[in-house]
Amino acid sequence: MARLAEKVAQRPIIIIGAGIQGCATAFFLSQRKKRVIVLDKDNIARHASGVNAGGVRRLGRNLAELPLSITAMDWWNKIDKLLCIKNGFNRQFYVKVALDDYGVTLATKRISELNAAGFEHENWIDKESLRRRIPAITKIAKGGLIVEGDGWAIPWKITLGFYDRARALGAKFLAPVKINRIKRYCDHWQLKTDFGTVETDCIVNCAGAWGGRIAKMVGDNLPIEAHAPMLAVTDQQPMFLNSVIGVMGATLSLKQLQNGTIIIGGGIRGKALPEKNESHLTPAGLGKFIRTAGEVFPHLKDAQVMRAWAGIEGYTPDHLPIIGRGSQSGIFHGFGFSAHGFQLGPGVGEALADLVMKRQPRVSLAAFKPSRFENDLI
Repeated sequence: MARLAEKVAQRPIIIIGAGIQGCATAFFLSQRKKRVIVLDKDNIARHASGVNAGGVRRLGRNLAELPLSITAMDWWNKIDKLLCIKNGFNRQFYVKVALDDYGVTLATKRISELNAAGFEHENWIDKESLRRRIPAITKIAKGGLIVEGDGWAIPWKITLGFYDRARALGAKFLAPVKINRIKRYCDHWQLKTDFGTVETDCIVNCAGAWGGRIAKMVGDNLPIEAHAPMLAVTDQQPMFLNSVIGVMGATLSLKQLQNGTIIIGGGIRGKALPEKNESHLTPAGLGKFIRTAGEVFPHLKDAQVMRAWAGIEGYTPDHLPIIGRGSQSGIFHGFGFSAHGFQLGPGVGEALADLVMKRQPRVSLAAFKPSRFENDLI
């Protein structure tokens, strides 16, 4: 690996973190002819961005996230052309099934809240229509919330797609690199690493569960907790599903891949040990969402789990991401996506590139501003 220290006429923009947010930001900045260096303590897509459930959804989003999610979906609908890949986005439909009256009540309330806010993308699908579209679904299902055009992608494939395109456009990726210290020096920043010192006018913190640590180095005290959302993959099943499935009032994300295997997740957590770079599974948690999968599709009760895993993700107290300018000049944050940042990735990358270049992002980022936690930290 080349030493980082180098004399340059124009200091590069430094991005910390090579998950989907960091790689997408590197892509958009490189596309705009900016010099970019991405540093990561591990490797590309090592943690949450490479091992999440891969849901590409607007369904169920916090209202504050929806404008950003809708903007991101513009990019998802042309992701193959954007990243020069094939079959990057499996565009289907996404349903949150109501298994009981409580689920119906939640769905009714959700539609009312969305419509009041001016959104009409989530709609009720009755039980007869649901069974016509998904014949294998449990007979007790009372209907559900559906979004046409949502779907799924392979997480590592998309993250590596942004990485490859950013590199092709001139971005440099250096990993693994340990950042020991960041300090302000005259009119710029110096990053002391185990491979030397790099200077920059601008740092973009996309360090995920470790984003709080980086934030403290640049004078921002931002709350973040590390958790380990779990997933499992089953043996191959006859093809029966062409959508992504969730459950109203329960934790589930379920999809069938082209090879017939089922990916089951939804956010139930294992144990995260970020200081050791490790995550551990909790059998009871795995059992919970596997049982829920069997409630929705009775024939899956006999499916065999072939493998299970957990990534490490950063969660904020309000489960909304931290996106915006730091308290000091040249600092930008983009982390804390609380296990639902994958679909947002292209929109976040574009927005962070806009902020760095002093452009107005396409949508307001006010709900995600880092300073919203100031009173909580006093």
